Amino acid sequence: NLEERVAQAKRFTPAQISEGKYIDVNLATQIMTIFEDGKRINSFLISSGKRGMDTPKGEHQIYNKFPRPWSKKYGLYMPFWMAITSDGKYGIHELPEWPGGYKEGQNHLGIPVSHGCMRLGVGPAEFVYNWAEIGTPVLVY
Repeated sequence: NLEERVAQAKRFTPAQISEGKYIDVNLATQIMTIFEDGKRINSFLISSGKRGMDTPKGEHQIYNKFPRPWSKKYGLYMPFWMAITSDGKYGIHELPEWPGGYKEGQNHLGIPVSHGCMRLGVGPAEFVYNWAEIGTPVLVY
């Protein structure tokens, strides 16, 4: 039950950084939790990289943000893009959007199916985008 998974994350994910904002990503549960000054703000289902196209684990940060960039590589828009690697190869974004407006992957949230990025649903992606600043730490484990 995906809703229960998010509810449990809200109850049981401890803050690993006690000062400032940071984004916590648990790849095993496919849950992103955002914290500020050690307090949990919210938790969201994600879809991370599928096997062979894994989301990079480790300590990252938000390097840049763009509201609706176009991916030449995939031929899709990546709304609410936030790069987590300095080369811009991996990031956090809303469900990819085809030129005609179709959002890809709504029923895949909670399952690793992306090419390495962390996808958020419509609504949560915009919330995290507006909340996070360039330089916000992103812990992926």
